[in-house]
Amino acid sequence: MTAMTALNDLARSDILFLNWRDPAHPQAGGAEAYCWETARRFSEAGAHVTVFTARHPGAAPRSMSDGIRVLRGGGTYGVYAAAARHLLNHRHAYDAVIDCQNGIPFFSPLFSPRWTADLCVVHHVHQSQFDMLLPRPLNVVGRLLEKQVSRAVYHGRPVVVVSPSTLEGIRRELGFRNPAYIVPNGTPPDGACDGPRAALGVPRSRTPAIAVVSRLVPQKRLELLVRAMPTLTQKMPDVRLDIAGDGSELALLRALAVREGVGHAVTFHGRVSAARKWEMLARAWLTVAPSVAEGWGLTVIEANAVGTPAVVYDVPGLRDAVRPGRTGWLLPPESDLAHGIADALGELAAPGARERTAARCRSWAATFSWDSSAERLAAVVLEEMARTRRHRHSRRRPSDLSVIGTFLVADGNAMERFLRNALRLTDAWDRQGNTFRVLLHGCDEVRAVRALRRLGVDPGELSELSLASRQDVLVGTAVPAGPEPAAGRPVPGPTGAAGPLSVRLGGTLSDNGRTTP
Repeated sequence: MTAMTALNDLARSDILFLNWRDPAHPQAGGAEAYCWETARRFSEAGAHVTVFTARHPGAAPRSMSDGIRVLRGGGTYGVYAAAARHLLNHRHAYDAVIDCQNGIPFFSPLFSPRWTADLCVVHHVHQSQFDMLLPRPLNVVGRLLEKQVSRAVYHGRPVVVVSPSTLEGIRRELGFRNPAYIVPNGTPPDGACDGPRAALGVPRSRTPAIAVVSRLVPQKRLELLVRAMPTLTQKMPDVRLDIAGDGSELALLRALAVREGVGHAVTFHGRVSAARKWEMLARAWLTVAPSVAEGWGLTVIEANAVGTPAVVYDVPGLRDAVRPGRTGWLLPPESDLAHGIADALGELAAPGARERTAARCRSWAATFSWDSSAERLAAVVLEEMARTRRHRHSRRRPSDLSVIGTFLVADGNAMERFLRNALRLTDAWDRQGNTFRVLLHGCDEVRAVRALRRLGVDPGELSELSLASRQDVLVGTAVPAGPEPAAGRPVPGPTGAAGPLSVRLGGTLSDNGRTTP
């Protein structure tokens, strides 16, 4: 295993996470998983971690879990004022504040001192969803807070996004010009008792089966899936749909299934245990996500982790989570969902198709882990902490481009020792013998050449210098993409947990003389 460099460097730091809900909240979803899984790993690395969140009925105002201090205050909207009071009353308590934006951020820079490292985590842009979620005039206020007010308050501060789609959204829809870093969601490790291991030995359904595990809220548009079932049952009488989850749409979806005459083919399970979730996903042929948009398709990747592909619309977030033709199907946003699902089920009915697809899905899901995501988030926190303490205005110019360079050196050990201290924490490199492959974030080819020269690499010695692909930046490592593995074979994840490759985030910080493209 590769050492968690940035996480280890956070030891004894005081870190505050601000998130709308905690995992115990009845409406918790992917954003809560992201906050908790990264916070838990910060705590395990020795940081003093506090999570401030809304207080839901029956929840204690204070608790401890997984080494994390949980503070709860306010309700759905009152949590923002409660968090502001907490920051004002504890101005000297935290080295860094991680402000998780679920449509509306906490505006932590307004309430924390200038020497505190504030960064904003954005899961997805809600501008087009506020009309769906809020009545007038609250929808207008929501758009204003997310766009113009957030842009002013977080000006110049780092923004962490969970996918290339969210990065495009904050640039195009919100007008953010901040330095931005992609840190995707992870998946539970195979060895976790509440992870994919819970589904070991679960046989795939002999007949077409669809499973969805989701919050039942309007933006998920699961009514489209229920309305697709009459067509699907006509083509495949034995097809079945299992929906697990709770939310404001549950009663409406149940009534819709009855009206459509497919109550016998659709089962609503409500909230289920982790083991039951993995069992349902492992048994299914498909999962389906007809959302209007996502920050990232966490449910898609979780289904992939047990070998189940997905049918989704080609919308932000979901287009990043699905590899078309390999781990699922991307449908045009206005296309007929029933026909898209029927075509996918037809392909999976071919001999051996489900086994081949399952191997590709597991391979793709294995490239994401919460350990890697926590390490990448920790690197951003450390860079911002160093900037606020040493050189307030020193920063690499924001750029959404990244570059991959490959070069051969005479002394690989010497170059490795140098790279461990020369690159930024948010860059990455990989070594095979005396050949090195580096992934430099936030620069174009010209600036990358300058950085490599400072590493002692002559441009003429480069065997590759190219812009990183969308997938390269999402996965966030310098490991080149290899061939698809055979069924059942493990593949290296971002932390190099399997196979001979050793992936390492760069050493300490550019503020200490490190290479900055």
